[in-house]
Amino acid sequence: MTMRSRIDESLFTKDFGTDPFWWIAAPRPCSAAAHLPSETDALVIGAGVTGLNAARELAAAGTDVVVIDASALGFGATSRNAGNIGRVLKHEFTSLVKKYGVRTATDIYLEMQAAYDVLEEVIKENDIDCHYRKCGRLILAHTEKQLRIVADECAAKKEHLNEEYHLLGKDDIGKELDTPLYVGAAYIPDSASIHPGLYHLGLIDAARRKGVKLVPETTATRIRRIGSPTTKQRFAISTSKGVVTARDVIVATNGYSMDGVPNWIKRRLIPFDAYMIATDEIAPAQMSAILPNNRVYIDANRNLVFFRQSPDGKHILFGGRTGSKPPGDLRSMASALFKDACKVLPALKDQKIFRGWTGRCAGTFDLYPHMGVHDGIHFAAGYCFAGMPMGTYLGSKLARVILGMDGSETYFSTRSMPTMPFFSGNPWFVPHFMKMYDWLDSRDGGQP
Repeated sequence: MTMRSRIDESLFTKDFGTDPFWWIAAPRPCSAAAHLPSETDALVIGAGVTGLNAARELAAAGTDVVVIDASALGFGATSRNAGNIGRVLKHEFTSLVKKYGVRTATDIYLEMQAAYDVLEEVIKENDIDCHYRKCGRLILAHTEKQLRIVADECAAKKEHLNEEYHLLGKDDIGKELDTPLYVGAAYIPDSASIHPGLYHLGLIDAARRKGVKLVPETTATRIRRIGSPTTKQRFAISTSKGVVTARDVIVATNGYSMDGVPNWIKRRLIPFDAYMIATDEIAPAQMSAILPNNRVYIDANRNLVFFRQSPDGKHILFGGRTGSKPPGDLRSMASALFKDACKVLPALKDQKIFRGWTGRCAGTFDLYPHMGVHDGIHFAAGYCFAGMPMGTYLGSKLARVILGMDGSETYFSTRSMPTMPFFSGNPWFVPHFMKMYDWLDSRDGGQP
């Protein structure tokens, strides 16, 4: 019996699709043939949030910029993510305090705040209509142990970073969402949500207004230095549309780093797939009963689930099972995710699945984002679940480095970027690592 035949087809709407939900309101731009110039000041590989923000700032300073992408503009994770915006780092503030001391931990988390702030500034300065709103986030605890850990982390951030939070008990949870699973939560009032597809379209418009040349459906196949130490060196970038020479090169491909990306970068990025579904339309009264306050919700598991209302308030978007396996039959994954969603929100049991999709992220071996220069090539990547704010932030930093401007400094360019012996970019171990997370969550009583 095949996997497809075991799927309950009654779970899906008649118009179920595997394109991201976000593409309904923000269709990917037409990939009409675009001319690739033979030379430019700066070539950016990757037209996601990092590449477009770097290109936009470079062009604003008078730099001639070309952005190429192997697919349609914004085909990757930029237009596929959950649209949840916060000050997220895989290393908890309290763990950094223990390892490095309060001063360093505070400096690192102040950069997370800066990334959060820069995203809002870019949206406002470029008049991007992308449903950005500070709706608040709930971090949901399955057990009293989880709740104590979350509370201790929030209290430390309040003391040293002045981040506001409120603890909710089990009785309070019922006022926030219709679920039997959680014993309490931490409410972070100024966390935000966004429509990532519309944000990306806004970045495209902003970049074009600055004069950036965008060339989709163009794969980089090789980057090599030309010139000599006694002359001004440049790069020759071979692509599927020909060769372009550039003074500076930025690699901003993150989880979609493929053959043309230098091996040094690929060996330091761990690509993995994240999965989401969207329900069919939910009546307003029922939505108000399920998620009455329209916030962003994540649980406190290591292998977490996350959910929210869609910006139009008609669908619930639910994600999880991150890194569990490479993309295959998305109907099968959507079915599994829907069952998870019904455990968390039992009122969804009579709904159907409208969309099920995946996007490719990238982590790093030290679980920090990284920015830097290797062999003259600039890069930023490995955002570890913080791609929207960190991509915006580090894209801006990359531009400032190339322009020689003040404000280019960041902690995320000071760390060496590790790899592992014999790792070539194939993330074969990720599903096993996530199973270990599942076991640890189950041991602690947190697995739904």
